[in-house]
Amino acid sequence: MLNKINTGYGRVLLVPLAVWVFCLLPAVTALAYSDQTTTERILSENKAFIDFMDVCVTNFGEERKEQFKEVYRLHFNAEVAFLQSDYRGAFKRLYASQGKHVGLFAEMLRDAYLEGSKDILDSIAPEIIRSKNARAKLYLTLGYRDRAVGFNHYTIGTASNPKLYSYKIYKYVDSVKMSRRAKRYAFLALYESRTGEMKKKIFNHLFEMEREAGNPFYNRFLSKNGDAFLNELNREYYDYAPEEAGAEKVADDALGTEYDRESGGFQKKMERRVRFRGEKTVARYILTEEFEKAEDIIREHVDDFNFKIITATIEMLAAESGEPGGGIDYKKFLLHHTDNYVRFSKESALSTFSGTAKVEDFVDKGNPAGEKKLGEETAEPIKEEPAEAKK
Repeated sequence: MLNKINTGYGRVLLVPLAVWVFCLLPAVTALAYSDQTTTERILSENKAFIDFMDVCVTNFGEERKEQFKEVYRLHFNAEVAFLQSDYRGAFKRLYASQGKHVGLFAEMLRDAYLEGSKDILDSIAPEIIRSKNARAKLYLTLGYRDRAVGFNHYTIGTASNPKLYSYKIYKYVDSVKMSRRAKRYAFLALYESRTGEMKKKIFNHLFEMEREAGNPFYNRFLSKNGDAFLNELNREYYDYAPEEAGAEKVADDALGTEYDRESGGFQKKMERRVRFRGEKTVARYILTEEFEKAEDIIREHVDDFNFKIITATIEMLAAESGEPGGGIDYKKFLLHHTDNYVRFSKESALSTFSGTAKVEDFVDKGNPAGEKKLGEETAEPIKEEPAEAKK
């Protein structure tokens, strides 16, 4: 059997059908392979979307947990279908999962992030402006800028093709990230707008939190004020360890300062000396209100400094009744601050129901009717055509 091909130059070529079949076979094989790899890529991509949403739902979306559960159920069955080499069925479930995820993402983004960041910026703006602190005003400006950029991402994602679920979610993820950064700038502005006396309290509260966590840095200066603070500042390292200066070793009771007990004998002497000098330098900078210079040294001894200094700021503002707040509930900022650093404020929402997910084709053998367990609680499983029909 021959097929005619018009070459465009007035000639007609006759090509055997066998040649056409031979040319198409590699294309069919490549199509099957690309279907597997594409599904695997989308499966990984969707898993990242779910992990990202897990933090959002855990912190702000308790009432939307059922929606999130349905998104995960479809993703779970897509993974099962992929393991069964049913790439077409896996892709269908992934597409359905992302379709439900788009609606959930848009609601969370609009209510918890775009509106939340705007409320925080608007609430602290009056006291930032009153403080007349140039750096605080700059942070506030950057916060409003990032919030506007985040709203642009939300608008682009909402206005895009309704069938491009993955693209929409990517834009919503970008919007959440910009909203979080806007809130981080807002809290930095809140810190920078404080007076020098208030910043001293914030740093002391930071060191108190570190002491509770087992970090001995700066402990010997805590709860010391006035002359006691100055006397501690003027003491030398060998006043705590005279045996290292060549003097006769004395009893532990004579050296029994809080500093010496916490440093212990297991630490290297060099580390103790470096920490001792760092503590004295930080104490001088805090006394003279040179907080930026103190921060450079503190970061060497306090891990995750940015997160902890903002936490200390918010907690101190919530505790200080005399601070001009204009009716601001600073305690509510702690939840946003935790979310800004992609951390859970409580147990992960995903971990509470991920273990209860069932395969769609799973049948309860204890049920005499042989009904599927998920039939009553969830949507109908996606039906696949039988193999004979596909052929």
